[in-house]
Amino acid sequence: MRLVLGLLLAVLSAPALAQVPPKGLDTKVAEGTVGPYVAGLNITVRDHVSIVAAHYYYAKTGLDIPLKVAVQGDTFLFDEPHGGHFELHLTNADASAPRPLNFYKSTGLAGTWTREGKTLPVVFGFSSGYPGPAPDRWYAAITSESDAQFEGRVRTFLRCVLLSDVDQAARAVSWPLIVNGKQRITIHNRRELAKRWKTLFTPTALRALRKAIPHEMFVRNGMAMVANGAVWFDAGGAKVLNLP
Repeated sequence: MRLVLGLLLAVLSAPALAQVPPKGLDTKVAEGTVGPYVAGLNITVRDHVSIVAAHYYYAKTGLDIPLKVAVQGDTFLFDEPHGGHFELHLTNADASAPRPLNFYKSTGLAGTWTREGKTLPVVFGFSSGYPGPAPDRWYAAITSESDAQFEGRVRTFLRCVLLSDVDQAARAVSWPLIVNGKQRITIHNRRELAKRWKTLFTPTALRALRKAIPHEMFVRNGMAMVANGAVWFDAGGAKVLNLP
């Protein structure tokens, strides 16, 4: 009887326990837009409730802009050094998600950015998360290069693809290049890449790559990705394409 009661209590309490966020520090990375500009946001969160550190950056530059954080009700106030001011609230498209939201139950942040009378809409969606504070070296699991050097190669590849510069893009590839699509193919060199270029980098693929943020990228299995996995990079450059 005791065993049965114990099992019933465990089953009944499991959903409740699943809703309790774990304690400690977490790093969350979000991608989105500030007005027409593609941007990223990095926040360190304590107990999935309070923000203890934050910075943001634009995809075009990848330069971290530090943010001072304050809270007013359910609104997070972020101030940057040169006068920019964010007012953001947590979001979750699932109307059934329990309210009030915290970082454990939300999928992003939305609100406004203002400076000198100019106001822009802001939308961020959480793209990745890590236990603990942000690492000193983001790509230590991939390369011994500095983060700036690694991201520089990623930027070179993306820029050259968008410019249709096959020769320079090929210099930022880690051969052989694996392509996953309707069929899996392997590209071994610049000549083969040039031959398949137009079938790889279609207008749909280019639209996705224009939204890529080559800074503080998601890392797994010795590679980093941009554009929701459209391109994965290892220490040598672009390694895997997952293109529509």
